[in-house]
Amino acid sequence: MSEQLTICLIAVATDVVLIVLVLAGLTQFLARRAWNQGGVGGAILLLLVTQFVWIAPALLIVEHERPDQIAAYALWFGNWIGTMFALVTLQRTTATIPPQLAQTARLDGLGAFGTWRNVTWPFLGRDLALVALFLLMATLLPFWFCVIEPNAGNTIVIFQRFLSPQGRLAMMAAVSLIGALPILAGFFLEGRALSRP
Repeated sequence: MSEQLTICLIAVATDVVLIVLVLAGLTQFLARRAWNQGGVGGAILLLLVTQFVWIAPALLIVEHERPDQIAAYALWFGNWIGTMFALVTLQRTTATIPPQLAQTARLDGLGAFGTWRNVTWPFLGRDLALVALFLLMATLLPFWFCVIEPNAGNTIVIFQRFLSPQGRLAMMAAVSLIGALPILAGFFLEGRALSRP
């Protein structure tokens, strides 16, 4: 296995682990929202974080080789499409968690982490595993095309036009913010659909 392939696979694995950890935290805010206990601000913040997680692993790929490496784009694409899938799946499942369980956990003196571990996690563990698998597939499919197609590295990505590291980082952040807009719209639309009788 080549050094570049190893670096790209490490970047993909790092990205998927980080995004699943952020989504695991998101589940508690989604559950609080479903129980009418707030959580909207925390959910929005973590949804934004999901769109920035890819930058650090992508810079590992870009800095090591060439800025036109399509594998860095695959990280953003996997996170973007995977987050929307996760959002819909996790919101639907959190709507089924009985609010009485959260009230009981609070009466038992459990904090936010205890409530997540004892109330939210048992309902959402399977969904998070499914989301992790989907994220891995959504990230690896474009990446694998880069590995098997020799000319795929010539694909122009939007941050290729910036030669400075600061310009590249700023462009990645801008693309992440723009990509977060449909996810945030889906968050509010899905929440409205769940609140209808």
